[in-house]
Amino acid sequence: MQGAQYVADRPKDLRRARPWHRHRHHIQTLPARLEVLSRDLAVPPGGRVLDYGCADVPYRGFFGPDAEFVAADLPGNPHATLTLNADATVPVPDASFDAVMSTQVLEHVADPAAYLRECFRVLRPGGRLLLSTHGIFIYHPDPIDWWRWTCAGLHHVVEEPGFEVVRFEGIIGLLATGIQLVQDAVYWHLPRPVRPVLALCLQTLAALADRIEGERSRTMNAQVYGLVAAKPGP
Repeated sequence: MQGAQYVADRPKDLRRARPWHRHRHHIQTLPARLEVLSRDLAVPPGGRVLDYGCADVPYRGFFGPDAEFVAADLPGNPHATLTLNADATVPVPDASFDAVMSTQVLEHVADPAAYLRECFRVLRPGGRLLLSTHGIFIYHPDPIDWWRWTCAGLHHVVEEPGFEVVRFEGIIGLLATGIQLVQDAVYWHLPRPVRPVLALCLQTLAALADRIEGERSRTMNAQVYGLVAAKPGP
C-alpha cells in the first residue's frame, strides 16, 4: 500500500456533540450503529481484535475486557499499540486476528484494494471484518480524502479479495444527507453568530428525517455504509 495515508475521522467523544454542532446527527448516529454491527463480529472469549487505522480508539468499549484489542495506526499516533509498516501493512503473521475493525478509514486510503487484501490476510478463517465508510459526504481531508462508494461499488471492492458480505446497511439516509449537504453548502458563508442557529435547526431536521426513511432506502443511498464481512472458513 505504498503512499497510504489515513486516520479515522472521529471526534474524541462521539456521543457528546452539542446540539448546534454541524455534524451532530452523524456523530450521534454512527457509533450507535457500529456498536450494533460489532455484535455480528462474534469475537470468541479471549479473541483478538485489530482496529486498523485506530485514531483515538473510541470503540474499545464494544468488546469485553477479555478481548485482546490491538490498536494499529501509522507512526505518530500515541493511542496506537501497534505501529504499521511504512507501506501501511500490519507487521503480524497471516491469520492473526478473529476480527478487524475499519471505521471511517477506507476513504482515506490511497489503495483501498490493497488495504482490504491486508484485512483479509490478517484474519483467521471464519474471522470477520466490520467496515464503515462514506457513501455521500463532503470532502474532508485528514490528511487526504480519496474515495466515495455506491452500495454496489462497496460490495464489489470488499468481495474482491474473497470476503463474503453477511450484513450491509446504510447509516443516515438520503433525506437526512440532503439536509446535511444543504447546511454544509451555506454554513461557512454565514456570519459566525448565525452558524450555530442554522446547525441546530438543520441537525434537528436531519434527525427527524432519518426516523421516517425506510431501511431499504438507506441501504441504497446513504451518507455512511456499514457492513460485516466474513473470511470463508470453519
